[in-house]
Amino acid sequence: MSYPKKRNILIIYSIIVLIFSYFTYFKNYDYPPATFWDEVYHITSSQRYITGVMFMEVHPPLGKLFIALGEYLIHPNDNIAPEELLKHTQTHSVAKMDYIKDFPVGYSFKGVRFFSALFAWLSAIVFFYILYLISKNPHISLLFSSLYIFENALIVHSRAAMLEGSLLFFVLSAIIYFVYLAQKQSKKTWLNYFILGILVGLAISVKVTGGITVFLFPFLFLLDQKEKLKNWKENKLPLIKKIIVKGLIFTSGFIAIFCLVWYIHFSLGKTIMDNKYYNASNTYKEVLKNGATSDLKYFPTMLKDNLVFMVNYNKGVPKLDIFNPGETGSYPITWPLGENSIRYRWEKSGNSVRYIYLQVNPITWFLGLAGIILSFILIIGRVIFKDPAKNKNLFYFITVFATLYVIYMAIMLQIERVMYLHTYFIPLIFSFILIFLVFNYIFESKILAKSKKLYLCLILFVIIIVGVYKFFSPLTYYQPLTTEQFEKRMWFNNFWKLKPIK
Repeated sequence: MSYPKKRNILIIYSIIVLIFSYFTYFKNYDYPPATFWDEVYHITSSQRYITGVMFMEVHPPLGKLFIALGEYLIHPNDNIAPEELLKHTQTHSVAKMDYIKDFPVGYSFKGVRFFSALFAWLSAIVFFYILYLISKNPHISLLFSSLYIFENALIVHSRAAMLEGSLLFFVLSAIIYFVYLAQKQSKKTWLNYFILGILVGLAISVKVTGGITVFLFPFLFLLDQKEKLKNWKENKLPLIKKIIVKGLIFTSGFIAIFCLVWYIHFSLGKTIMDNKYYNASNTYKEVLKNGATSDLKYFPTMLKDNLVFMVNYNKGVPKLDIFNPGETGSYPITWPLGENSIRYRWEKSGNSVRYIYLQVNPITWFLGLAGIILSFILIIGRVIFKDPAKNKNLFYFITVFATLYVIYMAIMLQIERVMYLHTYFIPLIFSFILIFLVFNYIFESKILAKSKKLYLCLILFVIIIVGVYKFFSPLTYYQPLTTEQFEKRMWFNNFWKLKPIK
């Protein structure tokens, strides 16, 4: 295929991806006009940024800063003073986090949800180009983009004033840059490692779980130095020097953006509300008293106090209680099956009920699970049975994303506090990439031969994905369902635990 023709196809496919993801992720993102799940906490934090109130929270600041920025730029609630909203702030008895209890009638969510929905929409095109950079096949990349575009659980969180929309965007941004560098024939420059560090820092600055992207660095370095690694004994000292230097450059990019985000957080929080200092040290209290939160010499103290608060908060979170009928958490080992869908909100009207449910698209999740299992089989066959790799490039990426998946899940399994299904979103993205990689690896010859049967099967799968997405979409977009209609969606209820309101 000639370059101009491929370029035109990429432009057309990019437009297709953006159009479909606009309707799934972005259109009417301000609906429903009411809060659900963690929105009450994050909107409270955003209002504090706008009013200049100091606070500490369980997550790093970047995601909440974007929530506040959306409200500041769009300002759809000019008739409501931010200070008035904060007057209705309470502390949750179990979560120990502050939230706005009562929102005035007519409060618009267009501002606070804007950046999360926007990032989620743009993530679709980033996901498409990750697949394309790996495969160089725009047709299959477009078809597999449906895994992200029509995934109900991702859509629910991304259309809310929560952190997952911005988190996944920066995780995908780090991945696409890594994939680009991995395909780059020339040596990776210091600037390449610095930029990768910045992207990793952005992901971690939204949520600590974004830290999984740190492991992109060793994979990139090993690939960059693979020739010298073959003669490890001869090149040991030069390799050690290079990993130290490039590691420091990567780390400096990460630290630079991480500290900048925290500095903005401290600079905005200059005043104290209701005499609430959280766990601030005496030095931090004195800094607040003197209005010196923008003074860089106090930055280490303020950062330490906030990080200590985050650690102590997580120590106090209850453990998973499977015997509690109202438990909304779940075991990490069961996340790939979509275990324990969470009812975020419901509203009864006549014989029907509107729901917001964290409900997965079972086709996309099971395809992701298939990608994980098949990847492990291929890797085991290569390691134990010495099966030759048919395509070294594809096998390299299979190894990378399978390893990232295992590391993430291994870390989650060590955590004792209760966790929820949406914590699986990052490895879910890995699983989507893995099924794409495995498909290209197994059917490489048929893809090169442009098998019509293969493409027809793929199109059929996409139709099924879209159909199942549409079937579960009332739970995604707060649309009314009767009890009978709801019960038809209780497919795997031993895992999902969907419960209709009667």
